[in-house]
Amino acid sequence: MNNGKVAWRGNYPALVSPFTKDGEIDEKKFIENIEILMSEGIHGCVVSGSNGESWALKGDDRLRLFKLALETTQGRIPVIGSTGSIITEDVIELTKAAGALGVSGVMIMPPYYALPNRREVVAHFKAISDEAKTPILVYNSPKAAGFDVTADVCEELADIEYICGIKQSTPDFVQFECTVAAVGDRMTVFTGRSASRGLGAVLMGAEGFVSSFDPHVMGAEGISLYELSAGGKLAEARKVQERTLALDSALGKIGTGPATMKAAMNILGRPGGYPRRPLQPLTAAEEDQVRAVLDGLGLLKTDRAAAE
Repeated sequence: MNNGKVAWRGNYPALVSPFTKDGEIDEKKFIENIEILMSEGIHGCVVSGSNGESWALKGDDRLRLFKLALETTQGRIPVIGSTGSIITEDVIELTKAAGALGVSGVMIMPPYYALPNRREVVAHFKAISDEAKTPILVYNSPKAAGFDVTADVCEELADIEYICGIKQSTPDFVQFECTVAAVGDRMTVFTGRSASRGLGAVLMGAEGFVSSFDPHVMGAEGISLYELSAGGKLAEARKVQERTLALDSALGKIGTGPATMKAAMNILGRPGGYPRRPLQPLTAAEEDQVRAVLDGLGLLKTDRAAAE
């Protein structure tokens, strides 16, 4: 239960992990991306989540990225490190190491592939809480984990000392609403999928987003959705939401998530870098599709004006 352990609020992009063509971590681009996003108004960040290709990162890679993020942010915004994995002991070890570095908390989804039942999932989180003693943001992505952290599961998890919040990324918006109603007074409820439902989520009680395409590709405009929504500027928020939805819907049909996001960033001159295998860079034809989407939304106009 949160009980004042954290004060997470706002738009927290799940950062991409830029790699070189040879698959090495591109530290320069990673740092540059954080600096750009901070200048554009992010409230916090998540390192080595799904956007960050966590499945392609070894434990040492994750700790290296956590350290770089902490050194770059210098305490100006919270840094949440994703430490989830299958084996409970491995998650505990990595979470302890992340806590020792100074992260504000960790994001953990239920063990994937193993398909644990509810009792086992709760035991997994309790063991991590009891031993690592680091604030935890539970990550519910049912398709990726094979387990759905429903509102009633959240009620059980909220009794665990270091469970401080949840990133509720279920595609079922009613379930998101039920989560806020069930545990919103005991833990911070963030929404995933902010590009398609950020405004609605805030109106129904979300305290923030763990965002994806919207900040990385649209910059300050995409980041603004939370403050516009929370500040009651609903007409402006709707306009931004319509554009983030159009972007997300169109890019979601091209390539694979992180690879497509990185291609869009690279086209816009932002530090996306390459994906790491098994993901592959987009083909030339796919890049042309991405460029057409960006142009259709007017996101290439700045580059054109600079060139002229």
